[in-house]
Amino acid sequence: MEQKNEYHRTMSQSTVGYSPLPEPSARESPPRRQILYEQPTSCCIRDMRNQPQANALGAAALIFLSGGMNIAWSIGFDNLADEIVICMHLRISWFIGAIIGSVLGVVFSRCLTYKLLMQLCCLLTIVGGILFTATQLNVDAMMAARYLNGLANGLALPATLSTGGELVVFYKRGTYVSATEQLSCTLGIFMQIVFSVSWSPDYDLTADQLQGVLCTIYGAIALFLATVFIVESPVQLLIQGEQELAIDALIRLQYPKTMTVETSDQMTEHSAYVAQNNSLRSTEAWCQALPALLRLCLLRALYAMSTSMLIVFTLTLASTSVYGLSSGPYVLFGLLRLAGSCSGAFVQDTLGRKLTQLIGFMICGAASIGLATRFSSADFVRLPDLRKAVWMLLIFQFFAGLGFAPSSVYLSEAFPLSVKRMCIAIAYIVELSIQLAVCYVELNVHTNCIYFYGLGVFTLLGFLFGHWYLPETNYLTLRQAQQKFRDFS
Repeated sequence: MEQKNEYHRTMSQSTVGYSPLPEPSARESPPRRQILYEQPTSCCIRDMRNQPQANALGAAALIFLSGGMNIAWSIGFDNLADEIVICMHLRISWFIGAIIGSVLGVVFSRCLTYKLLMQLCCLLTIVGGILFTATQLNVDAMMAARYLNGLANGLALPATLSTGGELVVFYKRGTYVSATEQLSCTLGIFMQIVFSVSWSPDYDLTADQLQGVLCTIYGAIALFLATVFIVESPVQLLIQGEQELAIDALIRLQYPKTMTVETSDQMTEHSAYVAQNNSLRSTEAWCQALPALLRLCLLRALYAMSTSMLIVFTLTLASTSVYGLSSGPYVLFGLLRLAGSCSGAFVQDTLGRKLTQLIGFMICGAASIGLATRFSSADFVRLPDLRKAVWMLLIFQFFAGLGFAPSSVYLSEAFPLSVKRMCIAIAYIVELSIQLAVCYVELNVHTNCIYFYGLGVFTLLGFLFGHWYLPETNYLTLRQAQQKFRDFS
């Protein structure tokens, strides 16, 4: 009797959010594995215990960092205006490469493990970086380098967001997944902005060659991280029937690497998650995924509009008119976007996904409409209006970083297993297609007015839509989060 009571006391300490382990029958004794469990008493202890999960996503973070630098280059933060005329194909080549990569990623995920796929992405990043570094003002080499980096990011993103939600414990999923994609990409954008506005043409190494050097370094470090630290998803191992390997993966994803009660609970929860999804036929999986897919495609489309070529054109127009050739507004633009993404990422598991998204969208919508009114004059824009436009654009960027931080987390947890990577790839392709479309828009003051009115209206509608139809999935397991996305209620 004492042994049974002690068993229940041990089980009561397991982390909230997982289904309890089944009670052993009278004929069975508890497993003889050594069970060590300590309820975390501080954030530092929890972070230390879950550090292997962050390490497993480190390679992807570096690839997205290089991708952020290429995105910033594509939307106008380049340093070549006085040296060559950038053709449209070169400008959009990264986006095309990323679209191709996301399609191929869905195909390759059926025959390659996550580790092999990430190693391939690292090699593509290294080769692209070398091409950028070894050549100077060679359009064909630059285009090839950008295609390769886009291909690497397109291959990595659906696999990483899908796998990341399965690798990370439920109470750290928001921070780790958002930091891996959103924060890393934004950091890359910020770095490219700084290089493009402050790099002197007198230096032996051009700003683009420096970008190539950094991409090569990121790819090499990412290859090391992918080889040493990546752990295969325990969920995918369970789907393949490899239960022992799944348990081993869970043990390797925590520190110290030993079997604990929390590990047992995670195994039970992952098994229930797999069983629930295996019971779905293909049509049922798509019917469940469609409501979430429509919501998140809208979210990612607005994300693309918040970091587009028209945004950079507006910043350049207003900043040059008010502050001349000063690099301050550009650096502050990137820094505020980075601060917003950083703030959003690190509150995903405390304030939650929904609150940060609603706050960000509400301020972004108001700032965008305010920006549009500054460009509504039929003849010319006054200097005071341009000064206000600069500051509203800076405010917009901070709250855009905050508001779009949950989008990565939502993508990682919204879809049924059998269609998850395909749905993430579709949402990513929608985002990239918006970027491509904006690149072909005529850049002038009247276009600015229409664009920001549209962005403001859609962002405010996104605020209302998010309030009614986006669920709060903070502190929920993947199985529970998926249930929240099943319909529009």
